[in-house]
Amino acid sequence: MDTVTLRAGESHTIALPGLGSAGYQWSVDAVDPQIAAVEEVLQSRDVVAAPVVSSLNQQFRVRGIAPGQTAVRFVQKRRFGNAAPRATHEISLVVLAGG
Repeated sequence: MDTVTLRAGESHTIALPGLGSAGYQWSVDAVDPQIAAVEEVLQSRDVVAAPVVSSLNQQFRVRGIAPGQTAVRFVQKRRFGNAAPRATHEISLVVLAGG
């Protein structure tokens, strides 16, 4: 598991391998909202420099809110049905006091 260390107010972008063309999407499965906020960074195919021949990666911005430590867990699954996730990605996030 990777560890990311931020100060309160700082952010870090995480890119996860996309598989949207097969119906799979990443989503946030777990995070302590008192320590961090996570939001997806939406991309447009218009801003991608190379020709797109596969799914785009999904990006998420993790922002430190208050000092503490939390796991941030992402799951990749289809939005329909109740199938188990295809993949998971977890980071350990340490947020230090701002300064």
